[in-house]
Formats: sequence, C-alpha cells, structure tokens
Amino acid sequence: MKHLKQYKRFFALAFVCFLAVALMLIGNASLKHREVLENDATGKMRTVTAVIYEAGDGQRGVLSLPGKLVGLEPRTEVTLSAMVQAQPGESLLVKSVFAPLHLYVNGTPLYEYGQEGSYPAYMNDPPTGLAIVKLPESSGEFSLRVEYESLTQRDTLSLPAFYAGDNAALLERLFKSEGFSLLFSLILILLGTAMTLVSLTFVRNLPSGTSFLWLELFSLSAGIWVFGECDLSAFLLPYPALLYAMAYAGLFCMAIPFLRFGLIILNPQSKLPFGIMLWVHYASVAGAFLLQLTGLMDFTRSLYWFHIITPLGFVTFAVCLVWEHFRHHNPAARRFAPAVLLLAASTVLEVINYWLNLTVTLTLFFQLGVLAFVISLGIVSGYYVRESMRNAAERNRLEYEMRTLERQLYLQRLQYQRIAENEKLIKAQRHDLRHQLAVLRSLTSDEQKLNEYIDRLVENIPSGGGVRFCENYSVNAVAVYYCAMAKQAGIDISVVLTVPQELDGAAESDLCVLVGNLMENAVEACGRIESGKRFIRINSGLEHGILTLTADNSFTGRIRKQDNAFLSSKRPGEGTGISSVTAVAKKYGGNARFEENDGVFQDSVYLRLGEQIR
Repeated sequence: MKHLKQYKRFFALAFVCFLAVALMLIGNASLKHREVLENDATGKMRTVTAVIYEAGDGQRGVLSLPGKLVGLEPRTEVTLSAMVQAQPGESLLVKSVFAPLHLYVNGTPLYEYGQEGSYPAYMNDPPTGLAIVKLPESSGEFSLRVEYESLTQRDTLSLPAFYAGDNAALLERLFKSEGFSLLFSLILILLGTAMTLVSLTFVRNLPSGTSFLWLELFSLSAGIWVFGECDLSAFLLPYPALLYAMAYAGLFCMAIPFLRFGLIILNPQSKLPFGIMLWVHYASVAGAFLLQLTGLMDFTRSLYWFHIITPLGFVTFAVCLVWEHFRHHNPAARRFAPAVLLLAASTVLEVINYWLNLTVTLTLFFQLGVLAFVISLGIVSGYYVRESMRNAAERNRLEYEMRTLERQLYLQRLQYQRIAENEKLIKAQRHDLRHQLAVLRSLTSDEQKLNEYIDRLVENIPSGGGVRFCENYSVNAVAVYYCAMAKQAGIDISVVLTVPQELDGAAESDLCVLVGNLMENAVEACGRIESGKRFIRINSGLEHGILTLTADNSFTGRIRKQDNAFLSSKRPGEGTGISSVTAVAKKYGGNARFEENDGVFQDSVYLRLGEQIR
C-alpha cells in the first residue's frame, strides 16, 4: 500500500507536469512561428514558400509550401519553379517525401535524389530524404527549379518547404522543430535498452520479469518509430532506407508488446479480446513485411490499416482494464489505470493532431504521454518485480528447507536401518551364546586355546554404534552426516552440540534445518580452500531455554553482500542457506550474525526454545 500511495503521488505530479508542458507549448506556438519570421527578416534563413507548379497531367498554378497535390497518376512529373535570395556560402535545405527529385539552380543540375537503383529494389518509391545542398558562391537571386515524380503507392504528393541560409541557421531551424522528437526517441530507446538488459537477468524465472520485458520492448518500438520519423535522424544515421524501415517497423510492432504486457499484468478473466487483437497484429505485421519485401505494397500504403488497428489495440487494453476493475475488482487494473488513462488521453490528442494537422504541438503531447506512460509503468512494474524476487527467494528458501528435511529423513532411515541390522546381529549372537559358553567351559583346562577362542569372540563383537554428538536423535543424525562428509574431504572438524532430547516436532525439524545449513556451508567453504589449514568448529550451549550455536570455519575469498544480505557463491541472488538460518532464528525469537575475521567465517545464532522443550 505504501508503494501504491507513492505511485499515485508520482502520477499526480506527472499529470500536472504534462498539463503544464501542454499549456506552455500552446502558449509558445505563436512565439515559435514569430521567431521563424524574425529569422527570415534578419537574413539568417529564408523560407521558399510561394512557387509555381506545373504537373504532367495539365495542372498548373501557384502553390504555398508546404503543400500537397492530390489525384496524381503514378510517376506524373511535377515541376516547381521559384526565385530565392542567397549570400555567398549559403545552402538550401531540401526534403523529398517518397518522391524522386532533380534540383536545378540557374538551370544547372545541383542535386538529385531517389532515382531508381539508389534505394532497395523491394521498395516501389524511395524513402524520405533530407539534404543540405550547397548553393553557388555568388550572391544574389537564383532561379530554383525542382522536378518531382509522383508516387506509385499514393495519389498525393507532399511538397515540403525549402529553406535557404547558412548551415548553422538551417540546423538551428531543424533543432527547433525536431529537437524534442529526437531527444524523446533517444530517451525511449535508452530506457528500453537499459531495462531490457536488466530484466533479462531474472526474466526466465519471474512472470513479472516477463511483463517488465514487454514494457521495455514497447518503449524500444516507440523510440525506434519516432527516431525513424525525425528529420534530424538523417544527420545521425545517413541511411534513408534504414530510417524508413525503423519508422514503420517501430510503429507497426508497437502495439504487440503493449498488449502482451497488459495480458500478463492484468491476467484478465477473459483473455479473448487480447488474443484476438494480438493475432490481428501478428498477421498484419507479417503481411505488411511480406508485401513490402515482395514489392507488392510499400509500408506507406500498409500504414492506413495500422492507423486503425494500432489505436484499437490501445483501446482494447483500456476497455479490458476498466472492465476488470469494475466487474472483477482486479487489483492490478486499479494500479495500472492511471498510466493507461494518461496514454489514452495522449492518443486522443494525437488523433486530433492527425486530422487538424497541428503536427508540432500535439505530436509533442503524444510523445510526452508515451514517456510518462513508460516511466510510470516502469516504476509500478519495478515494485512488482521486486516483490516477485522476494517471493521467489522465499520459495527457494522453503524448497531448500524441504530438501534439508528430506535429507534428514533419509539420514534417520539409514540410522534406523543400521540399528535394525545391529539388533539382528545381536540376536543371532545371543542365540549362539549358549554354545560359546559350553565351548569356554570345555577349554578351561587348556589356557592357550581358551585365550585364542576368546580373542576370536572379541573380534566378532559389533562396535558400539554411531557417533553421538547430542541427545536429540534427529539433530545428531544431521551432524553425523556432515561430520562424515567433512572427514572424507580431509577437513579437521570438532562438534559439540547441546540439544535437548525431547523437542516439539516443528522445533526439532527447524533445528535440523539450522544445523544442516551451518555445517553444509562450512564444509563447502572449506572445500574451496586449495592450500592451508581447513577446519570446522561447532559449539552450542543451552541455558534458561536459550540455545546458542556458533560455527567457525576457515575461509578464503571475498564475501559478497547486497543490502546487508549475503549473496550466494553458487548462483545469482541471496544465499539460501544463510537466509534459512536467519529465518529459523527469528521464528523462535532469536537472531543470527555472520562475519569474516582474519580468514575465519564466524556464525553466531541464538533461539528461545523454552516452550518447545518437553
């Protein structure tokens, strides 16, 4: 509950910041436009807007850039003509949206882009291209002619504006219009990559880790999409075909990890809506890639279908979340609702942006919404992962204790079997005792034969049985087992245990776990020592119902700790044996301490067993 309250505070703060940034962007929209005009007026950068166009199908007229020509047949030639003022050393910012172009200045060819053979053969139209073209060194007015060929996949030709000025002014203009998008995409990619690398360390064992991974893949997809769409990316990654693939692949695949994430964290009563939307996206993505690679349909045409199913995937998640909350009182739905609603609001703004062409302002809203969504869900998912890791550690500890108890029962069975065998042998020898006494009576006259016969009898008498370290049979069996293991490994070991013979059943099992873990850890630590003295010293005492145990063993290496917890030397995570010892001690009102001192690892444990002693 504490974590949820913190999360709600974070969401409230994020929502306030979101609104503040939105209002700031709206308030600064006209200011940015005014800054561009001021730049134009001071001569730093000039925008080529009013142009004369002439299309091969007979259309002609005056067009204000940026603009569009619609209803064009594939590969219709379109020519734009304009005059531009320039100073020595200035350049022209040129952009082509999926259309081949030739650029002429004063009738001289200066730049061309998107000709056949300059992009992959599986693409029908060239990818979007952006370039800064150096103008002639002389100053004055230049005639500008740009020849386009219309697209094969669309009947609309987008005509971006041209900008003339020095390189610094052109780049400044790009950063003002695209800088946030670039920063946003890089943050999402960095977040997604970093969290993916972290989650892969536990994703195999934790369901929550899998949900965390899907969230990170969503962040990566969104970041890759925006990076591919951003004009500034062309200067960081000058491969238009690659940016084209990144933009559309990121957008097309974005809803899949989002839906997979929702399916895991919600675990809804009915998984059918998620299943249907996932299969629709799987089939659509596979179809879009197949059509693109075969040249039948470019991503630019598949985009219209994804404009429908991608928002529908977000809506499906939101509707299922609301249904699970009100119909089935799903606690996960309540916890994740704020972030999903924030993303839904941003998606609505983006839809408005698409239809009203308010690109700069509302696209930033959507980007802010996605960023807040990823960060907020990352925080909540982090809490779930941490709780899952704790539960997994506790489960491992319990499984370890069960294995220890099973080993204890196995040792007890061996002890009972040995006792039974000894009793059987004693019965047989008792049966033969009459005959042996008769033989002894007959040999009383021959002292030498009598002594030889007695010696043979002594050799056949069984030994006194197993080693006894304490009165409690079960704990003793565990101690005998690990003591034999230590001696077999050549370890010098001494064991002094004071454990009552009669204990409550649960307490007896817990003490077996505790003693077994202490001795097993000591034997393993000594086993890793390649040279030098290897020893184990186990001692205990019982006074006023308080049982104390100490275990010292030789030790080499480095103790690995994290947040006051000892990490295992055999596997990632906390040491199961040490955590089990601590858990048993605290269960009986005691505690445990572990430390290393001059090459000796020291364990100290105490428990209150007053009520458990019978």
